[in-house]
Amino acid sequence: MKYKITFVLIFNFFSLSILAQVKNSAMPLERFFKSNADSTIIIHYESNWGIKPTYFILSKKGDTINTYTYITHMKSDRRNVLPHNLAYRLYQNTLVEADINPYFNTKYLSADSLKAFWNEVSVLKAWYINDDQIDGVGCAVDKNDFKNQIFDASNIKLTLITKRGIKQLSFYAPQYYEKEVCPGRVGRQVIIKIENLFNAYFKQEW
Repeated sequence: MKYKITFVLIFNFFSLSILAQVKNSAMPLERFFKSNADSTIIIHYESNWGIKPTYFILSKKGDTINTYTYITHMKSDRRNVLPHNLAYRLYQNTLVEADINPYFNTKYLSADSLKAFWNEVSVLKAWYINDDQIDGVGCAVDKNDFKNQIFDASNIKLTLITKRGIKQLSFYAPQYYEKEVCPGRVGRQVIIKIENLFNAYFKQEW
């Protein structure tokens, strides 16, 4: 019985630790919108190619809709030769966690465009789709599938935020797998539509 009690206590402590990690894993930017908006959608990309953190944000509080960007591109004249330590420090500055800081900016869209953007995204019901964490990356594997796998593309990350919580979805190369290899997965179809909408409304920023 002593061992069982010890095991239960350890298991409960471990479970609480996991829950705490999940709760605290959100970026400061995500936590800000959780506290200060009713509903927020953030899209960004991750890859092994060193893509700088760039976030495109659609957010609503009450009846007010806004769009924002978070872009950490270093702007410098390539003809300048910077001292190594200075160049490295500037690079390090781009690696800070996304937050409300000088990299965060508002993106102007007309009131009609904001309303249309929000409605077009909302109708896709992104909260209810499965991502690659549930459905799996790529396609169902059989003996002929490995030739169609790719390993140098990027992940589309979609973050959904409300007062109740933060949900993070991840899709690896959805355009490729949906259009070239194994079409028909609903989650991929939805993220492609959402990406296309963000492309259209943020077109000056991409």
